[in-house]
Amino acid sequence: MKPFLLSAVVTAAGFLLCPNALAVQFAGLFTDHMVLQRDQPVTIWGTADPGESITVTLAAQSKTTVADPDGRWSLKFDPLKAGGEPLTLTAKSAARDQQATVSDVLVGDVWLCSGQSNMHFQMKSVENAPQEIAGMNHPNVRFFTVKQQFGQQSLDDVEGTWQPVTPETAAACSAAACYFGTALNRQLGIPIGLVSSAVGGTRIESWMRPETLAATGESTELIGKWKNTTPEEFERIAKAYAAFQYQRDNAHTKAVREAREQGKPVPPPPVQPKLRCHDCPGALHHGMIRPLEPFRFRGVIWYQGESNAGHPKSYEKLLPAMIADWRGVWGAELPFLFVQIAPHRSIHPAFREAQHRIWKKTPHTAMVVTTDVGNMENIHPARKRPVGERLALAARATTYGEDIVSSGPVYQNMSIVGGRAVITFTHTGGGLVAKGDALSGFTIAGKDGKHVPATATIDGDTVVCIAGSVTSPVAVRYNWSMNPDGNLHNREGLPAAPFRTDPDERTTRP
Repeated sequence: MKPFLLSAVVTAAGFLLCPNALAVQFAGLFTDHMVLQRDQPVTIWGTADPGESITVTLAAQSKTTVADPDGRWSLKFDPLKAGGEPLTLTAKSAARDQQATVSDVLVGDVWLCSGQSNMHFQMKSVENAPQEIAGMNHPNVRFFTVKQQFGQQSLDDVEGTWQPVTPETAAACSAAACYFGTALNRQLGIPIGLVSSAVGGTRIESWMRPETLAATGESTELIGKWKNTTPEEFERIAKAYAAFQYQRDNAHTKAVREAREQGKPVPPPPVQPKLRCHDCPGALHHGMIRPLEPFRFRGVIWYQGESNAGHPKSYEKLLPAMIADWRGVWGAELPFLFVQIAPHRSIHPAFREAQHRIWKKTPHTAMVVTTDVGNMENIHPARKRPVGERLALAARATTYGEDIVSSGPVYQNMSIVGGRAVITFTHTGGGLVAKGDALSGFTIAGKDGKHVPATATIDGDTVVCIAGSVTSPVAVRYNWSMNPDGNLHNREGLPAAPFRTDPDERTTRP
């Protein structure tokens, strides 16, 4: 048996105890209320008894296949157009009077929403959550949350259910994905599907195929750490962490609440195990990406990096390698839109710079800036609406070809004119503006390389920086700080991307 988490083992055991359950079933991604990707061939797959003849019907198409010796079957259907009445998907066994049915199927654009905790961050925790959730009545936006599972080898299926975004369901939806999907739905007028495959506290190495990771030459110590882990040990680690999660998120929370109500001392939190499958190279790719590969997606939104923030140079190799890997599965031009990590006391500006370089050198990508919505004391900022809506703007510009302003100002060039540093930008939109009384966030340095606060002013589509102590400037930085306070935007309200004009020294200190 492949190394599933406990929940997957229990599921498999249930099949053995109930053999009729295997007569004909769709894969876990196919449930009522789902969304299929428009304008691409539709692959539908599932399980049945080995050798069983299965007829699958979708809209006006009907096709037949036979389950292989392992009980798996798969069929490919012709592309479908977006919109129209909800469809019904059926799979019928030829030898038994048994049929699996998926109802209320829509056709539109489906986006894979992946990463770590800030992508998993749910609507129930956003700023002004009750009001935000009450306004989430978008039945043609559907979401599917992939249940957390890890694997040393590729797993076969995922668990979850599709749900329309309504005030009754939205609390459990990824907030960044929810705001992204509803913004696209309003603009495009077609159904939007959101497949959320995200796990908090995870490194990018867990989301990559181990062979892809090894080929980068990075993370050799991490690879070595897990190299000789047996399947039994892997399962033990997974169970131990699952038990810790239950204690942390359920039992301890209840115990704390009861202690406070009774005026008793609050019990200490459970101790996190030293080893987590979260850190195992490939474990989440095997468990939460590989089982999705037959499905078609319009693109990916990605919010991850906090767990890799201490190694910007390494990340600059890892993310492009993962993007290339996923594009090998879902198409060379798969749009990949990612979030530049928001300010926090643990995030060095060099990591945001690495993300910026990834964006500039990787085709069909976009990066959204979040320097204005961070929280220095909480790595999970509650303002997710700007994140999702900026991702939607990026999608509209890069994926759907709309002629819109989708980015804040981006550094282009610096020139020195009479002791002043003049900075030019791209993506100025309707013009540069300072959100506040005066422009902030700029520093300037002379030949000694010591940066001091600059007096910065907007002059048309440029920013002019000066400082009385720097008569011959050679470098300017903007928002190059753990706690940036820059307020440069364009008139469309999008913040400028952080930058530095210093030589590319890959510094580890501001």
